[in-house]
Parts: sequence; C-alpha cells; structure tokens
Amino acid sequence: METTVNARLVQLLADKAELPVDELGPDRTLEEIGLDSLHLMEVALWVQREYGAIVPEGDLHHDLTVREALSYLDEKTAAVR
Repeated sequence: METTVNARLVQLLADKAELPVDELGPDRTLEEIGLDSLHLMEVALWVQREYGAIVPEGDLHHDLTVREALSYLDEKTAAVR
C-alpha cells in the first residue's frame, strides 16, 4: 500500500516532536508539541527535498495548530505531485 503524503507529513512532525503520532493532537500548536524554529526549518527543508515544494520562511510558525500545519504542507506538496 502506498503511503499518502499526509501520513508522511504526520510522521515527520511526530518524529521532530519526538512524540508518538497519536499524541500530536490536531488542535495542539506546534509549540505545544515541542517544535522550535530549528525544527520548523528542518520540516521546510524536508518538504523541499522530498517534493520540490518551497515553504517560505515564516509560513510555519509556533502558533499554528498541527491540523493547520498539516493542511498547509499538504497543500504545498499537492501543487508539485
């Protein structure tokens, strides 16, 4: 079975936050799950490397919820799939 992009993005956030996927909580902010600016930069670089999608600096920020961040990243990667 092929992994969907969204599942890969969920796993990426979980890995960066060092949390199990089920503890991400869609309404928790990126800050609440422990992601700092370096983590967010790493996420943006991973998306660019894996999908060729550019995530401008500042588009991912600490007060985004996990749901908002995943929706944004999925939209960015969908444009290049």
